[in-house]
Parts: sequence; C-alpha cells; structure tokens
Amino acid sequence: MMKLTRAVLYELVWSYPMTEIAKHYGVRDLQIAQACDLYDIARPPAGYWQKLAYGKNVEKADLQLSNFPPRIL
Repeated sequence: MMKLTRAVLYELVWSYPMTEIAKHYGVRDLQIAQACDLYDIARPPAGYWQKLAYGKNVEKADLQLSNFPPRIL
C-alpha cells in the first residue's frame, strides 16, 4: 500500500502520465484515476501530454482546497 499526500498525488498526475505513475508504484492506472476522483484532484485532459510534447501551451488545473485527510493511497 502506498501512502501519498493529496498534494503529492496532484503533482504526480500533472508531471507524469498516469500509466508511468502506476508502473512506478505497482498499481493500475485506473486506481490512480479513481484516487484522483475520490479526492477531488483534477486530471490532465485528453491530449495534454501530446500537446506538451509538441511545445503547445497547456494549462495546469489548480489543486482546490479540501478537508480530506493528509494521507491517501
């Protein structure tokens, strides 16, 4: 079981594709997506990583304030 803060998970999903995060932590990418949904963490939209790779402007959603516990996954 991995332990991450909500802020760390947010930084991960906006820094790396969920498939890479999942591989690193030994979980499925669906579990990462479900954790984001459960803890109200915005995920990059479809095409985000491709646009980033081609140098296009992309917007990063802010992490909204929340009352969730500090440890999640």
